Amino acid sequence: MDSRTWRSDVLNRQVYYADERVVPLDHPDSNHALCRQEFYSKVPIPVENIHTIDVSLLDDLEELCDAYEKDLILQFASKDSARFPIFDLILLGMGPDGHTCSLFPGHELLSEEDRWVAYLEDSPKPPAKRVTLTFPVLNHAARVAFVATGEGKQETLATVLDRPEEGLPCSRIRPLGGLLYWFVDDAASAQIAYPKTEWK
Repeated sequence: MDSRTWRSDVLNRQVYYADERVVPLDHPDSNHALCRQEFYSKVPIPVENIHTIDVSLLDDLEELCDAYEKDLILQFASKDSARFPIFDLILLGMGPDGHTCSLFPGHELLSEEDRWVAYLEDSPKPPAKRVTLTFPVLNHAARVAFVATGEGKQETLATVLDRPEEGLPCSRIRPLGGLLYWFVDDAASAQIAYPKTEWK
């Protein structure tokens, strides 16, 4: 892809958050603040194509989720008739406990089957209030890519990939008709039995 085509492609992309902390967008805990610093400052994605939570609704989690879900509906309703939105790509991380997005082991949101966006007020990892995409949305994506690095992820990554029956949230990401990728370094993957291939 030449630079002109790449730029055109980037300019037409819509960016949503798989999860977000319920804090102002310039707060140190905000995923948007981190992305703005590390990513948006380096690529020409139009500001209007980056879909953030509505900070005027930080005190009403139900309304906050409804507003974000309505934003998704407006974007996806004209593209397909599926029950859930079909993202081209969802990029995810893996927590030390096997959580992804704000879907934590043992939490009631793991069984959510209807909503596109849900909230929690009792996150075991601060801040407590968060909004997150649900498993049905994540598992309807065309592509899901995980990134996991460092020795601290070794045991969890081995559990997720080699013993998915233990049911950690990351193990429950299985795109229906889509593709799943894991990008890991040698440190994180040192204990896994799952066969690895080098990315080229």
